[in-house]
Amino acid sequence: MKISVLTPTIRKNGLDIVRKALSNQSFIDFEWLIGSSFDPEISEARWIKDDFEGGYWSINRIYNKLFSQAKGELFISLQDWIWVRPDGLETFWNDYQATKGQGLITGVGDQYAGVNEFGKPTIKIWSDPRRTIKYGSFYEVNFQDIEYNWAALPKKLVYEVGGADEQLDFLGLGAEIFSIGDRLNDLGKKFYIDQTCESFTVRHGREDFGGEESWNSKNTFFNGKYVERKSELKQKGQWPHLAYLSSD
Repeated sequence: MKISVLTPTIRKNGLDIVRKALSNQSFIDFEWLIGSSFDPEISEARWIKDDFEGGYWSINRIYNKLFSQAKGELFISLQDWIWVRPDGLETFWNDYQATKGQGLITGVGDQYAGVNEFGKPTIKIWSDPRRTIKYGSFYEVNFQDIEYNWAALPKKLVYEVGGADEQLDFLGLGAEIFSIGDRLNDLGKKFYIDQTCESFTVRHGREDFGGEESWNSKNTFFNGKYVERKSELKQKGQWPHLAYLSSD
């Protein structure tokens, strides 16, 4: 197995658009894993049950569970409510080969108001500020530029730092698996963006988390909890390697 597509979700109605996008991929050597508390009832995917309790959410914990059960050598994070081009997986795989698996790779993506009769997002309402032609279509970026809703993460690198920091689930919202890139950056790994690898996201709001204001107040970037956690791990000598995943 070359690729494992990983979709953690709390929104069942946001999966059909992903299913349709994956059903048209030019690259076919992949599996699709959905991590959710509910049965997604999608025959094309393998369901990994999110049975975690406590915390503001379980995003980092379910990502680690997906990582641990995925069979591919390249993990592709593709979150709900996102459509990608038919060559999306192929593009990421080619980039992975070209970089010899030594870096994380992200695409670009805009947001849309809804979908048309073919299930494709339509009516653009937000443009990705990372879009540029200044440096060509594929180039190295800072680790902060990786957007994890549509990104390629080599299994070897994810395991090298021990996966996502599950404690962040109990400190607030946001950040998701950002700490993986942060820790890989401290190990001197590379980060890339492919401007040709586009995603198309249907905006779905943050009502599941109490709305935008509530989200912002609990966001670990905004309230300083992420920085506090990073400092704590460094003081304990646990940064950048955590113990959640092991290849042994």
